[in-house]
Amino acid sequence: MDLEEPQGKFKWTKEGLGSCSSSSDTDNSHYKPGHNKGKARDHGCKPPCEPQEPPPKDANPQPVTVNVTVSCCGHKKGMGSCCCGGGHHGPGAGGGTGDGSNNNGTRPGHHTGTSDGSIGKGVGTPGGIISVTTRPPTVWPGPRSKLYLPFLFIRANEGDLGARPISGVFWESPDIIILPGIAASDAPERPSQDAQLGAVARANSPNTLYAHVWNMGLADCHGAIVEFYWFNPALGFDSKSANLVARTTISLARRGSRPSHRIVKCPVSWTPKFLNGGHECLVVRLFDPAVDTLSTPPWDARQNRHIGQRNIHVMSATEAGIVPVANIAMVRRELAAAAAAFAPTIGINIGSLYGGQAQVDVKRAETTTMPWLQLVTMQRKVVPQTGTATGDVGITSPVSTGTTLPNLGSIPDPRTVGVIGDSHGVTDDDQQVGFITKDGNPGNGNAHVYRVTGTQNGSQFGGYTVVLLGS
Repeated sequence: MDLEEPQGKFKWTKEGLGSCSSSSDTDNSHYKPGHNKGKARDHGCKPPCEPQEPPPKDANPQPVTVNVTVSCCGHKKGMGSCCCGGGHHGPGAGGGTGDGSNNNGTRPGHHTGTSDGSIGKGVGTPGGIISVTTRPPTVWPGPRSKLYLPFLFIRANEGDLGARPISGVFWESPDIIILPGIAASDAPERPSQDAQLGAVARANSPNTLYAHVWNMGLADCHGAIVEFYWFNPALGFDSKSANLVARTTISLARRGSRPSHRIVKCPVSWTPKFLNGGHECLVVRLFDPAVDTLSTPPWDARQNRHIGQRNIHVMSATEAGIVPVANIAMVRRELAAAAAAFAPTIGINIGSLYGGQAQVDVKRAETTTMPWLQLVTMQRKVVPQTGTATGDVGITSPVSTGTTLPNLGSIPDPRTVGVIGDSHGVTDDDQQVGFITKDGNPGNGNAHVYRVTGTQNGSQFGGYTVVLLGS
């Protein structure tokens, strides 16, 4: 399903990499750098008819200056850190900027480079000049898509081609996959054809994580780093709450070649805590420390194409505390709502506000606005129908992280008594809200979708999606 190429977005091309030296050989598209003279005839190439004289030596050779910039964190491999161009990435640490506090709620931003037009509208080639010593590090010799470089990214949605920032939902990536209840050592290198790609993790059991990673650049990438992290449910992320599962290194071919995208298995099992029912947030980062660095912000999937995020909590009707009418011998439809008394309170951290204020909202959403649900039905362009609302949905006022949230399921009407609302202001860091839905079972083939979002200075900085599947 989500393993296919994006359709209708790229025109794949095949660039030649060299040619034979004989002008009489008109068909030299097969030639590859590295063929020696002894093999020229075997490949249909004719050597020059006359030996070539070496060029005269320059009596006054000019010095050549080569400037090499290396960005490397210098951390030892295998010690919870890496050479990544973005700083320390061990458990509980973050790379680059984006941690701590900025003034007036200004969140870390992404600084996009500019082009000085050195290569015009042409394509940078392996032998082309792509740098001059006077060019600032944030200036490119041409459009990024025209340079002979990798272009690494993880999709935020099925039609994503790597453009950032994303307007709208960015935390429902189809490229982060869970194989529940199977240890990484026992799991296949990629999910089987009949695997449920929309499966959720199994609490207190080993689970295997996969990431679908992409290179749509003009150059191969031979040192891409893939990092797998988990977070407690949250809207905004930073290094303080990051938990590294594992990292691995891979190669990706340039676009139009194989494999320009591939499924990568996390080499270490992930065992989520039962505290959150296994519904943690997952983040995967993909970058090359030499030619396509992590960049900034290091944890913001909205602005950074190197980051994929899966903030999705999928519940069955049973998990949501909804007992089918037939099982409890209820004869009147309205009494079915009594089963919602067992509905869980889902705690969601808000994240750092960088010295400012934010607003947290909860809204119902149509299932058609969540393409990720195709991974549940395992049918392209088919998602569950939106169920009929039969109860309330809301969030509590923010309280300090770690504070015990109220058992909202035990309160018959939490909105009437002022416990929940649709929107709340947040003024401090380290805050959380509690989510509750009192909806009944949406029915077989149906689902309820709810989105909790955080907004700061008019921009959405994070979200958390809850899905209630009917039965």
